[in-house]
Amino acid sequence: MAVRQTLRPYAVAGIMIVGAGLVAVTPLAAPLPGIQLRDVALTAGDSSLPDLAAPWIEQFNTASENATTLMNNFFQAPGIGTQQMVANMAGFLQDFFNNPTSNTVASISAQMENNLAAVLTGYGLQNANPDTFSTVTAHTMDGYYHNIADGSGHAWFFGQIPSYLPSNVDSATVLPIINFLASPESGIIMGELGPSISPWIALLNSMTAGDDWNTTLANMVGAFFNGATLNLDSVIPAIEQLGVFPAGMNLENLDIAFGGLLTPGNVGTDSGVGGSIFNSLGISLTGVPAVGTLDYAGQPVGPLGAWEGWAQAIGALLGWDGSGSPLSTVGLPTVPTDFFDDGGASALATDVSGWLQDFFSWL
Repeated sequence: MAVRQTLRPYAVAGIMIVGAGLVAVTPLAAPLPGIQLRDVALTAGDSSLPDLAAPWIEQFNTASENATTLMNNFFQAPGIGTQQMVANMAGFLQDFFNNPTSNTVASISAQMENNLAAVLTGYGLQNANPDTFSTVTAHTMDGYYHNIADGSGHAWFFGQIPSYLPSNVDSATVLPIINFLASPESGIIMGELGPSISPWIALLNSMTAGDDWNTTLANMVGAFFNGATLNLDSVIPAIEQLGVFPAGMNLENLDIAFGGLLTPGNVGTDSGVGGSIFNSLGISLTGVPAVGTLDYAGQPVGPLGAWEGWAQAIGALLGWDGSGSPLSTVGLPTVPTDFFDDGGASALATDVSGWLQDFFSWL
């Protein structure tokens, strides 16, 4: 496409931006205004009490909303991966009872192996096939709506990266690293880091904004639960000095959004729970040929949201349709009345006996 061909020279710039965002944990040193201290008399009739309570109420309400999202998402289908596995096993047993032959057993075994491979490769998105990749990234990046990439989110941006890589770059080495940035494993890493890092980011942000002591403390406590965004605009001049951007193209904003304990994330599924390192990157580029402006807000995710997103991704990989409990409609297997009439079960017993003999002889 014309857009991809035009943007191809900016691959190096994109990789540099992602690398800078991941490596820079604190912005470059800059003079910060001091925290303002106010004398407050904590009496019942003091008119300043509502002002003191306001930032705490805001943080509490945000945490409550996030916790509600996590709770509703979890109780939609608790332990969805296990539920879907049980539903699958019931279906496999019914298939076997309906047709007890070695071919049925082989088919069931193949399906189970494929399901296991999808889960194992989907976690870090290493050597995942296209179907697994598409299913998993719907739970780790925004911009996906029923597995269709939309230009408004990180999924579309991520999808362009492989075609932008310069010809002298070894894609076999680079792509696994890029894929990891969009994986559930990376989202879990970001989620685990968030509650411990976000309060300090909130402190830095409050100092930069000149917040009073009460607002600063509220922001720090709130960040533990709700997350905070680390602004990396201070590293933009250093990136631009590298000369990775063509004339007319500018990096206007760069940040990383860290989640808190209750941050659910924002991805393309109906539940919206989950995330990844790449989805946490906030970036704004102007002067992009044929596109103009690319502007993506970082989407934070916390530990609970990351694990819930991965659990739902497992369910989807095993066959969950993304809505409700798969066990609410599953039927336990029944044995047909003619199960032993056609000789299929006897033939299968003979095959199983041969498999067991081979197994023990191997031991």
